[in-house]
Amino acid sequence: MIREFKGKKPQVSREAIIDDTALIMGNVFIGANASVWPYALIRADEEEIILEERVAVLDKAFIEAPQKVVIGKGSIISHGAIVHGSKIGKNVLVGIGAIILEVNVGSNSIIGAGAVVNRDVEATSLYAGIPAKKIRKIDEKDIKQIKKISEEILKKARYLKI
Repeated sequence: MIREFKGKKPQVSREAIIDDTALIMGNVFIGANASVWPYALIRADEEEIILEERVAVLDKAFIEAPQKVVIGKGSIISHGAIVHGSKIGKNVLVGIGAIILEVNVGSNSIIGAGAVVNRDVEATSLYAGIPAKKIRKIDEKDIKQIKKISEEILKKARYLKI
């Protein structure tokens, strides 16, 4: 469902794939080949939310914008994850149930499942835990895996349009 809020209506690319049960409201921009999966909620009732090209917001994820949110090209916001007022770089994998709280997450990074991130994340790093801590740098193999997962999600998303 696409919903206007305070006179702001989401702008969704014709090439984006949005499940019928998702709720997108307010000042939201969704780029080409982005996908928003069942029961995801993207609410921009204060500041704007920008999902760049090929971003995947999976089932029951929640994105809110008490400050501007940007999610970079090819990033994945996994099932049940929460992004609250944060900037996420390109090719980032946010794990299942992770919570990202008003921080910057550098490109080509991985946030572990269930992590709570309350400080900025260096690019090309794996962060996990509560509160999240840097575990290690990620390598080219990890980055290729993120891109592969992103492509697989996009292929599956095309079935949402049937």
